[in-house]
Amino acid sequence: MTDQTQLEAERLRLHEAERRQRILSEISAILLDYVGGDEAEPLRRIVDKVVQGMGDWCAFSLIGPDGLLRQSAAYHPDPRQRDLAEKLNRIQHPRRWDAGPAQTNALVQKRPLVFEEITDEMLRAGVQGEDEYRLLKDIGLASAIVAPLVTGAEPLGTLILASAGAGGRKYTPNDVDFVVALADRASLAVRNARLVRELAEERDREQLAREGAERRAAELLATFEADPNGLVLFDQYDRVRYVGPRLAEMFEWMPVHEFVGRHYEELFGQDARGDGRIAEMEARTREIFSRRDERSFDEFQIARSGAWVARTSVPVRGPRGEYLGRLFIYTDITPRKVLEEQRSEFLTVAAHELRTPLTPLSMYLQNIEKRLARGMRIEPELANKARRQVTRLARLVEDLLDISRIESGRLEIHREPVELEQLIGEVVDDFRSAAHSHEIVVVRPPEQTVVLGDHQRLEQVMVNLLQNAIKYSPQGGQIVVTVGREGGDAVVSVADQGIGVPAEEQAKLFQRFFRARNAATRHFGGLGIGLFVSHEIVQRHGGRFLVASESGKGAVFSFTLPLSPAHAAPDRGRAPAQA
Repeated sequence: MTDQTQLEAERLRLHEAERRQRILSEISAILLDYVGGDEAEPLRRIVDKVVQGMGDWCAFSLIGPDGLLRQSAAYHPDPRQRDLAEKLNRIQHPRRWDAGPAQTNALVQKRPLVFEEITDEMLRAGVQGEDEYRLLKDIGLASAIVAPLVTGAEPLGTLILASAGAGGRKYTPNDVDFVVALADRASLAVRNARLVRELAEERDREQLAREGAERRAAELLATFEADPNGLVLFDQYDRVRYVGPRLAEMFEWMPVHEFVGRHYEELFGQDARGDGRIAEMEARTREIFSRRDERSFDEFQIARSGAWVARTSVPVRGPRGEYLGRLFIYTDITPRKVLEEQRSEFLTVAAHELRTPLTPLSMYLQNIEKRLARGMRIEPELANKARRQVTRLARLVEDLLDISRIESGRLEIHREPVELEQLIGEVVDDFRSAAHSHEIVVVRPPEQTVVLGDHQRLEQVMVNLLQNAIKYSPQGGQIVVTVGREGGDAVVSVADQGIGVPAEEQAKLFQRFFRARNAATRHFGGLGIGLFVSHEIVQRHGGRFLVASESGKGAVFSFTLPLSPAHAAPDRGRAPAQA
């Protein structure tokens, strides 16, 4: 009978060993199929398989980043047991993985712990309150084995196999190998899931970084493409990385993409400026590239187009100060050069114009001084001539002051009703007495023309236009001043039979310091500011300037002004007049 009992016991042991090996094999296969990043999912699969094979509680808890131990997967085939465990989890606060008595903490002991019989004292030591204790009593834990989950020397969590109820399984040291095997597989599964998650997060970070880099590159390219300056970027090997479209326009180059990848000697080794000074440009470029730590700046003119260009270059450095290349910026400074030339010419002309009244004025004053020294009578005409030169000089100074007032925004317009026929008549009368070789005709409208404006400033506009008409028609002839209406605007025009204005220069007439080429070459006087000031005055009145002219066939300068609301309706009781 004893031999029969031993044989039966051996058969049961082998059967149990086979069952456990089958469970481990199935768990291994299940875990091999899982490649996700959810570390709790493989634990849930292990729990399911263990419970199917053994019918007891199986639970895993993992340590979070905060060091607290939280349940990740648990299962029991009895629904009542599961309900009780769920209630317990709701009221039980997570504890640090190293909390509680060290002798009953498998993570602190770093080895599996077998609790062949769970006593009430053990239950009370494992909870913090009476409600938790009562729930544990209801669950009825009878025996358990706890194994640590580790990765290297670092704790991951715990695995618990437990039986419940009076007839439950009694765990012994004989179960340790099986539980350790389960814990090893679970630890590997958690590590793999975390690795998959970390790889996915790293992939996402790289994707975001790549998308961010692509976005910044696109933004930078858009900025470069929209930049009004010409740009060319070289790498650390002095080869072209980027050429801006504006640069190609400046130098009339081939399609810019054909330069990418070429050495700077290929880019600058051609007569880009069109002045034949290739060797000089090559030497200057080699000097710039040889001084990697220095900025550079120079200016030159493109002979083909006449445009002036300022070239600035700066080294491009990485976050650690390493040399990554060089950026060249080409800025079109033609307007500045033109303005400098105009200012230089203006100063020359201004000096001449200021000397023109000073010379006769000095002569008149010397004459007056001599007559006074001799006790002679001063002729009124002599004093009048001196006074006219003073007036002329004062007008020049006032024009210069107007330029300053306009640029600083201090040109003031005082509005009051102004009858244009009367204003123009007064100005024309003054000119008729001095312009003996010209016939000045005024054509007035049948109705009164009143605007709200600055009488003194509008008079200044008429004086400038009549002065120009007389000056630029040196052969004399007729000058026609016309006052009319167009809709709600008054229109004033001054037509002469003089040298006219070339069509290609008419758009520049109202720029400061500008003098038409045919006026400058024929040595007509003037500072080139009268029309600029007049244009500003008319604009500030809400009007506009117009010009119609052909070279050698005279010119018609017109400006409009809004009519006064009180006088906008035409007065049909008056007849047109000419004087």
